[in-house]
Amino acid sequence: MTTPDHRRSPYEVSLDESTPPLRVRVYPATTRGAELTDGLLWMHGGAFVGGDLNMPEGDAVCRALAANGICCLAVDYRLAPKFGAWRAQRRPDAVRYPAPVDDCERAWRYLDDNCARLRIDPRRRYIGGASAGATLAATLTLRLLRTSEPARAAGAVLAYPLLHSELPAAAAPLRADLSRSRRLGQFSPAAVRWIARNYVGRGRTDRLSHAFPGGSDLSGFPRTLIHNSQYDSLRASGERFAEELRAHNRPVDIGFEPGTRHGHLNRPDRPAFAATIRTITDWIAAGSQSISQPVKSPH
Repeated sequence: MTTPDHRRSPYEVSLDESTPPLRVRVYPATTRGAELTDGLLWMHGGAFVGGDLNMPEGDAVCRALAANGICCLAVDYRLAPKFGAWRAQRRPDAVRYPAPVDDCERAWRYLDDNCARLRIDPRRRYIGGASAGATLAATLTLRLLRTSEPARAAGAVLAYPLLHSELPAAAAPLRADLSRSRRLGQFSPAAVRWIARNYVGRGRTDRLSHAFPGGSDLSGFPRTLIHNSQYDSLRASGERFAEELRAHNRPVDIGFEPGTRHGHLNRPDRPAFAATIRTITDWIAAGSQSISQPVKSPH
């Protein structure tokens, strides 16, 4: 006899044990039965200054993954001041790194403490995000690794990520794609530099090496999926990070969604959205199947 899920619809919890309160939206896996599921902490993008839980890159992605049997938790992390908001930029209490990562870590602790209630297998917990959310996901993954705590992630899911504070040079295949897509608009090296410095705060460039995981010691980094947009200059950052992971002998799968530009997960009506959801779902399923395999006796 199977036990029905206690809740099927998304719901929100407020983590108000410290200041400021943090909203986390839970998307229970829609699979039937009493078996434990995969869990994914997911962060939306928005250049660290925009986006919210309701944007498709957050809500539609989590709903689609939950429908495929993955319990998702979306984080309403604090945002840095918007570009051009000079008065807000100068405020001493303006949100900067590491505040958004701290929020994501609080949400991860909530997931860790509530695996049983959420019906998540604690061995099958993943951290992921899109664009700036992927930056947060990779930074949090690295932070947990360096603390040597048992609450590490089984893997990282990075959709069209920005992982370096300076945009790496594009490899030849990407240069060819970008030359055919100039009309779509791209992130220039200057724009990436501005995004990164706005995130850490003026005069705090010493924080860049901590806020962006590219170029870090990636020893022990978990299995990673990097899925880029084809016509996206930030693809250079994802590709460089994959090279860095391989240099540290870390497992990484990397690819791109054909015919897409940056932010294609914000278009759930397009075939590329469904294709990327399948890629993420299949990748998590493959990793979880490996984790769940019993250890064979040497005898």
